[in-house]
Amino acid sequence: MFIHRTVRSRKAWKGFTLLEVIAALALISLIIGGVYGVADGALKLSASMSRARTAELRVSNFVHQWRDWLESVPPTIRLSSGLEKVKRGAAGTLLVEGGPSPFAWTPSVQRADAVEFATVKGDKPKSLMLLVRHLKKLEKPTALDDYEEIAALPLLTGLREFKTSFYDPVEKRWYTSWDAKKREKPPLFMKLEFSFLEDPREHEATFWVADDLAVPSG
Repeated sequence: MFIHRTVRSRKAWKGFTLLEVIAALALISLIIGGVYGVADGALKLSASMSRARTAELRVSNFVHQWRDWLESVPPTIRLSSGLEKVKRGAAGTLLVEGGPSPFAWTPSVQRADAVEFATVKGDKPKSLMLLVRHLKKLEKPTALDDYEEIAALPLLTGLREFKTSFYDPVEKRWYTSWDAKKREKPPLFMKLEFSFLEDPREHEATFWVADDLAVPSG
């Protein structure tokens, strides 16, 4: 009687080789990296779209504020622009006198005697900022200025440029400056042109200056 020895197959005991383990880990790493890259890209895209919507909303609100205010100003309104540098440290983009204060956020600011929109240096290199300053008439005006600042608020930041121009209905032409002391009435139209450092678009808005309304009582 012969007893046959059972020979186990070597293949039954064979495990993964080191090369196979490394290849599997590499494949898993690629898959995880791809998933992470897609998720990170989606988050960055979402953040970018959110910033773009916020910037667009701010510009839209800025333009609507101007339109709502200029379409209801009284005939006493006086606009002056591009005439001289002012004491408060920047070229006066636009000085508004003789009417209700635009961009007023408190009762004390609403009672300001004048409002100035000035373009000043921004926080970043080569950037500008549009600042609104609410002013009070000095009891004893000086040779440099008739007003003192009572409040200030940045309206637009990160600007590349900001320009104003005015349309004279008598001469039928646009001017980059406007002297209220030399003209009997405000311009018929006012145009704002501005752009941002991080946005290639050029923004432009033209407003009708409705100075034919009644002067508010009180």
